[in-house]
Amino acid sequence: MIGDLGIGGAERLNLHIFLSGIENETRLFKEARYTLEQGIFSRVVVLGTWEKGLERREVTDHGLEILRVPLLIRRYAELGSLRRLPMLSKLMAAFSMVQFLAAAVNQARRLRPSHISCHNAMLLPIAWAAARLSGASLVYVPHELETHRSGLGAFMRKVEGAAERMLLKAHTPVVVVCDPIADWYRDTYGLTNVHVARNVPERTAVETRPVLSGDFRTRFNVPDSATIFIYQGMFGKARGTDRLLNLFSRLDPDTAHLVLMGFGEDADQAEVDACVARHRNIHYQTAVSREWIISYTTGADVGLLIVEHAPLSYRYALPNKFFEYAHAGVPILVSDNFELLAKTIQDAGLGWCPPYHGVEASIRELTTTDLTPYRARAREFAGNAVWEVDARVFATVYES
Repeated sequence: MIGDLGIGGAERLNLHIFLSGIENETRLFKEARYTLEQGIFSRVVVLGTWEKGLERREVTDHGLEILRVPLLIRRYAELGSLRRLPMLSKLMAAFSMVQFLAAAVNQARRLRPSHISCHNAMLLPIAWAAARLSGASLVYVPHELETHRSGLGAFMRKVEGAAERMLLKAHTPVVVVCDPIADWYRDTYGLTNVHVARNVPERTAVETRPVLSGDFRTRFNVPDSATIFIYQGMFGKARGTDRLLNLFSRLDPDTAHLVLMGFGEDADQAEVDACVARHRNIHYQTAVSREWIISYTTGADVGLLIVEHAPLSYRYALPNKFFEYAHAGVPILVSDNFELLAKTIQDAGLGWCPPYHGVEASIRELTTTDLTPYRARAREFAGNAVWEVDARVFATVYES
């Protein structure tokens, strides 16, 4: 099918615009799989950015067609000393956006999609232009509260906010990840066509099966007296993993062990590897495919999610790892600055929500806590928290 890219036709096609290499975009993959399986679209294509080691063109096992654009900024980043020239860096970034705009418009005019879906506020002007020039309908599918995400500076917040305010019309379909973010878009921009599809796993991913290599307690030689805490996802200071590494390095290996399951940038991964080498109660599990995440997570006793500074996007977050912990029957401990998450956990009795600076005391206390009732409530809460239920909104979003 990839060989036919660029050839128009009567088929119903969805073009996604995404500023990434399209490697671990779980939510995009789930949406593409669902809309293809349900016959909402006959083809789904995503335009992303090329990075070294990736294919320029690729088709996933569920039929998503990936096109990656080689941007000048990527080549510039490989030039070493030139990266220390900030003005040149900004120039390369601006030129790269023009490159991506040209690629998006070109593909939209050739593919003639019925809908163009934009995942990033930064790319909203590009997606809008591509939709206008190809006659497609624009759909906005941000994965978080874009203008309040972690690491976004004040200037870019204003720029991206202006783009959302100018380009999102009242009737523009918007799909977000939770009700507070939906309310924010309605209240801030006066939007009337806002839908929610939570970051929940697919049915096939919640089915647990034996891990052939053994559970965490067996593989990492964790004593029966110790509680196993797990963090899954990306590593880094913004994700709180540096605090967890420091905390567990001081805990007694007979009472508390930490498993980090996921991946990080080189420096963050190196920090994890160094701690694993030094401390027998800190362990690393490489990231596993979506259908195995919950099976692995069942080998833990408590799921963790903490952060020191929580922008509004984090305060409104209901991340996929929260639902994966629940499906695995694992009680959850989060810092209370994840406001929506903390309220959900407290209301359902799924775990604990200490302040960030009280996390260590709570973890020490949990090593002697009976977790049985929390496990039962977690599994009950998970119930219908599956993608096939929430994803039904896409039939409405893409109906015209």
